[in-house]
Amino acid sequence: MTSKITTRSSGSRLPVRALLAALLGMAALLGVAPGPARAAASGGTVHIWGSQVRVRQCASTTCGLASSERLTNVSVYAYCQRWGDRVTDGPYYNHYWVEIVTPQGWLGWVSAVYVSGGSNDGPVPGVPTETDSSPVYCEYP
Repeated sequence: MTSKITTRSSGSRLPVRALLAALLGMAALLGVAPGPARAAASGGTVHIWGSQVRVRQCASTTCGLASSERLTNVSVYAYCQRWGDRVTDGPYYNHYWVEIVTPQGWLGWVSAVYVSGGSNDGPVPGVPTETDSSPVYCEYP
C-alpha cells in the first residue's frame, strides 16, 4: 500500500513517492541538491602507551606542535584517524595518525604507533578512519 497526500484545492491524491521525486527534480534543476554526505567522525577513548609523545597540528612530523604537552601513559579521547607520514619507534611503524584531545584540552594529532591496540601500518581499532571512499570526515586538518 502506498501512502498518499491529499491536496486541499482539488481533492486529488498524489502518491508520496511522486511528490518527493518532483521536489528532488526541482531542487536539482535549481542547483540546490546536496552533495554526497560525509559523516562527522565520532570516536572514543584510546591509550597512549608511549613516553613523551608530541601532539602535532596535523598528521605529519613536519607540522608544528599543537601543544607543549608531552603525553606519557595516558588515556585521551580520539575523534578519528587518517593516513599521514610514517613514524617508526623500534620495531613499530605506522602511517596512521589519530586526532585527539589532550588532557589539557588541546586538539591535535599523534602517530598511531604510540596508541595501544593497533598493528604495524594498521588503523587503531575502534577509531573511525577517514579514507577517500569512507563516510568519515576528520573535521579538523
